[in-house]
Amino acid sequence: MPATRSQTLRETAASIGLPQHNVADPHQLNVNIRQRSTASDRKGASTESLAMLRTRYPDTPPRFTIDLSLPPEQRYLHVCAAFQEEVAGLTSLFDEVVAGMLYQVPLKWVHFVCRILLRSVYDREENKELKGISKATGVSMYLLICFNVLLDLFMGCSSGGAAVSDGNGTKTLHFRTLDWGMPSLRKVVVQLDFQIEKNGPIVASSLTYVGYVGVLTGVRKSMSLSLNFRPHRNEKGQFWADTSYTWHLSMVLLGQRRSISSELRRFLLPKPNKRTFPQSDARKRWTAMSYDEIVGAVMGKTAVKTTACYLCFSNGKETTVIEKDYRTAICRTSEDFVVITNTDQDRPDSTGTVDSTDSDDSRGTDNSESSTNTMKQKAPTGMEDLLEEAKDRQQCAEHNYRSLRANGMATEEDVIALVQKYPTTNEETHFACVMDPKEGTVKWCRRWVKPVSARWIREHMSETW
Repeated sequence: MPATRSQTLRETAASIGLPQHNVADPHQLNVNIRQRSTASDRKGASTESLAMLRTRYPDTPPRFTIDLSLPPEQRYLHVCAAFQEEVAGLTSLFDEVVAGMLYQVPLKWVHFVCRILLRSVYDREENKELKGISKATGVSMYLLICFNVLLDLFMGCSSGGAAVSDGNGTKTLHFRTLDWGMPSLRKVVVQLDFQIEKNGPIVASSLTYVGYVGVLTGVRKSMSLSLNFRPHRNEKGQFWADTSYTWHLSMVLLGQRRSISSELRRFLLPKPNKRTFPQSDARKRWTAMSYDEIVGAVMGKTAVKTTACYLCFSNGKETTVIEKDYRTAICRTSEDFVVITNTDQDRPDSTGTVDSTDSDDSRGTDNSESSTNTMKQKAPTGMEDLLEEAKDRQQCAEHNYRSLRANGMATEEDVIALVQKYPTTNEETHFACVMDPKEGTVKWCRRWVKPVSARWIREHMSETW
């Protein structure tokens, strides 16, 4: 379960007073990162210069181009070279996560069992990429598998879509914050720009962590998506439902089924079209799923089986947020404004404000008693703070957007300001971004290497919340 904001503050109390307001120049930051990619530069880099690199926050995440035409094992070598030291810290991150989940089991036993059982992820292409990362960084394959499979189970986030003025018309922007309590991951947030041929155009972009080959946040032409942690699960407490869900988690860990982040990668990135002749234009040899196809795959009668989560999709005209359970899903679609954090819309502990519930369209599957069962579930004691904070973040975004619309149509700059309002961006936020699915680009993004300071909170406190 993600740490709460108060826990994050306690963990970083010693460093919270560091300056939080200098925005690093993106070009210079990438130059510094590239300089660290050679052994000679790493040896010659002073402790002071590395410290400065990590304390310019909020800053723009470093950007790297990933060439999908390369062999999978070679795609991330330049990223690994730039973050050699940081990726090596995955061992301590693994220990931290496991210690919180299996605190009664000795860590050396856990490492031994995982080393034997965790040999691969489901997708062959992703598995080859992880092998390349493992070889380049020296990090054991089983640690990278755990990182890629378990990460999406612990995030607290906010995602949504907001209509803005676009010349003579309107378009929808996809905003997103990613919150987590693991401070070591803050400094490995990057933007990956994917291309299908060397020196070709960017076909998709992803905001992610170094060493992570799934997709948590991404955008391409006519499609953007993001993933949120969901603490609830329908039918929880029922023997066969619990058994089936546990079996699914086991199969994901053992590489026999896709993780949800692997599914999102499948939705986002184009795939080679084998039916096209090899001599045709490179861009025609690749194909990608449409917005309607993706929503249909998640919501249909044969919907993909996934861990419980929240999904947000946008095509630049409308935004759909989905409360995804193992086998079922409920969604809300809006051409104006919709937001999802980490709580179900119809739960008594969720927010019930008008903006998020009165969407233009609402549809869901009928083959489960999701609403009834969800209403009956009582939040576990350890999640009460998480649910309360999730409600705060959702209400903050709703109220701020309502205030903006009172003065007319919102603008791109308004949405960028909205996503930075506290507590939408808070002490646990690793990065925040605004994506434009109409253009297929990341319009704005900032990462926080350290939690936001008290001064930053005062300057960005929501006035209407």
